[in-house]
Amino acid sequence: MLWAPRARTVEIVLPATDARLPLRLVGAHEPGYWRADAELAHGTDYLFSVDGGTPVPDPCSTWMPHGVHGASRVLDQEFGWTDGAWRGADLDSGALLRVDLPTFTSAGTLDAAADRLEDVAATGVVGVELSPVATHDPAHGPAAGVRLFAVHEPLGGPPALQRFVDHAHRCGLAVVLDAPHRWAVADDLGLHAFGPYATGSRIGPRTGARPGPPGSDSPRINLDGGGSRGPRDFLVADAERWLRDFHVDGLLLDVDALVDRSAVPFLGELAEDVHGLGEQLGRRLHLLVDGPGRSDRLTTVVHHILASPGDADPVQDLRRLAHEVFPPTTSPWRPPSLRRAHRATQRAASVLVSDLTRLPAANRSVPWTPDAGAAGGAVATVTDDDRACLLTFAILAGTPPVLDTEHVPVPVRDERARRLVDWTRALLALRPAASADRDLPVEVRTEGTTLLGRRGRTAVALVTGTEPADVDVSSLPSDSRVVAAWDPAGTTLRDGVLRIPPRSPAVLHHGPSER
Repeated sequence: MLWAPRARTVEIVLPATDARLPLRLVGAHEPGYWRADAELAHGTDYLFSVDGGTPVPDPCSTWMPHGVHGASRVLDQEFGWTDGAWRGADLDSGALLRVDLPTFTSAGTLDAAADRLEDVAATGVVGVELSPVATHDPAHGPAAGVRLFAVHEPLGGPPALQRFVDHAHRCGLAVVLDAPHRWAVADDLGLHAFGPYATGSRIGPRTGARPGPPGSDSPRINLDGGGSRGPRDFLVADAERWLRDFHVDGLLLDVDALVDRSAVPFLGELAEDVHGLGEQLGRRLHLLVDGPGRSDRLTTVVHHILASPGDADPVQDLRRLAHEVFPPTTSPWRPPSLRRAHRATQRAASVLVSDLTRLPAANRSVPWTPDAGAAGGAVATVTDDDRACLLTFAILAGTPPVLDTEHVPVPVRDERARRLVDWTRALLALRPAASADRDLPVEVRTEGTTLLGRRGRTAVALVTGTEPADVDVSSLPSDSRVVAAWDPAGTTLRDGVLRIPPRSPAVLHHGPSER
């Protein structure tokens, strides 16, 4: 079906023969929608002409081998799936690894990335967060406009994504797909020919960053204005396509691109739909909610602590952040935009995942960061000791972490990479215990250049200066023990005093062993 609420006539145009096939209105029960009397065969190229105008691609094109402005092609989505037993992954106690397709392999394709999924699984993560795969103009990049429903041909097209997801599930990995909604109704896509997909307001580049590439200043999707039912259906259908037809386990949503003021916020509507789809499919599905200034808060604070040893301000920022994300209450905290969504649909709350923690490279490659050269304030680590510190706080914070290959090298090519991966695995083994205690208050103590953070049964000790130091851990329960240390040989615990090298985090735990 096609949504064109203002059209008087709509025709399918077949470029191969110049034939034109009229569409008819579906009826009052689905206002504004048009339907063909017969289906086109797999591989048929087609366009739409509204009121006799210039033929344009289908807004819901599932296959665009001729590029973002070329003819749509009918796709038969049959595939020999082997993941019938797959039921999804637990993101609450696990972690994702960001797979940025252009940089993950030299080939930059889905098939090349799939060849490394065994290495990804060996790091201990439960899934991958896949960078956007939507079709776009290679000359201008996705910020100039994307066709949400179609897989970019240079990545391998739709069959390559099917192979990637199927192989990921064989490796025990979930796949969360980054949905680039902020570029979905860009001016050059010509969606205005069909209806009011966009509003008059626009989304600019990330605050504090230099201007992005052409097209980065995009129209907002019409989610609450006149005719917004069509764009809402458009986004819901796109989500269903990836989750149902491509077996994807979740979507990353840019909440800044999905702002609306309707009585039933779109995020709540989408969550309700995805919850129902998950029940129908018998799989655990997720919607990860993120956006500018959200998931990089913790890594930014930790970076400032490392950059300014002994400075009280970033430590206070850490305390404040811990209280904001996990206040001492029996009810899970959620930001205002999500609270509105949850009021609309309490039943669907289980599919929404918010308050992520991203490592720097995972933050630099998301759609709301304009380009790699303007990281929007994202920090970068230059030593493996600092990388180990960021990994420790990100994985044990309690919020779902999205790791990156700068901190978790894939594949492992040398001893340096092996050490980082081993450290990641050790921390991930401790994460379930830390996540179980995430509703408990966080206590942060400092003395000089030493820092001790504690929540529940887990504590993290760190020396931010350049010399070894003693950390007073006498306030911890007497059965506390070191369960992970970045520098085991230099870490000792005696009589309530923990001796650790600089920039070498140590994790302590009390109670029954979790490993």
